[in-house]
Amino acid sequence: MYSINEYNNLTSKYGRFASWAIWDNRNESDTIIISKNMKDLHSRFVLLGLNVSSILKGTNWMNFRGGSHDRKIKFASNDTQLRGSYITDIFKDLPEVNSNKIDKILTKELIEFNVKFFKQEMKDIKVNDKTIFIIFGYKAQKYFNLYFKQGYKNQIIFQRHYSSRGTDKEWVESFWEKMNINQNFDLTIEKYRLSKGL
Repeated sequence: MYSINEYNNLTSKYGRFASWAIWDNRNESDTIIISKNMKDLHSRFVLLGLNVSSILKGTNWMNFRGGSHDRKIKFASNDTQLRGSYITDIFKDLPEVNSNKIDKILTKELIEFNVKFFKQEMKDIKVNDKTIFIIFGYKAQKYFNLYFKQGYKNQIIFQRHYSSRGTDKEWVESFWEKMNINQNFDLTIEKYRLSKGL
């Protein structure tokens, strides 16, 4: 949980890069729900991607909202213990849709900057030894283990990337299995359909 001042500080420092696992059922790109549910925000789980696929402009906390596969994270998180978790990418300000090109873009200076930035970010959101890191995708797993993991003894859960092949149901249920979440995917989807009047 964060005070208003702490939340505003996080928004100022990380709003361009990150988000929180809390979505409006009717409009997943709406970020107002985050500030309205500040009491639900936490760092018990931190969800980590590799990098943004495009430059984020305007509204804060827009990362992981409205992308073609972001809905899978919403389905998996919004009505479970993951709701309110912090979500960010390990590499900031590095827009590239093709993760295979990241190897060629990265320099020693970029890596050092992002590792330092990440450590401060985790400190600011109050990560502790009980925080569980959830890492999406092989590339993020690779770089996290190489550069970002040092100094953290936290439990780490790896989940295949949400843009990988397969249905939404397959991805979400495989994620829930790793998280020991006992939930019915079909009922979750039906809830969202009803909330949108479909």
